[in-house]
Amino acid sequence: MDHKANPGVTCGVCSCANHDEHNHCRLDVIHVDPVPNANKGNAADESMCGSYSNRQ
Repeated sequence: MDHKANPGVTCGVCSCANHDEHNHCRLDVIHVDPVPNANKGNAADESMCGSYSNRQ
């Protein structure tokens, strides 16, 4: 299924199959998962995209 980029969800993870060349996600919605035992007060350390799919 070919999805158009969602300009409301920016993403810099180039290895994800849902990433486009303009740093947008092609998914309509994403799921954000917590990183276990991170609790450092920095969002980048405490969360990750649960909708990640490796580009093949």
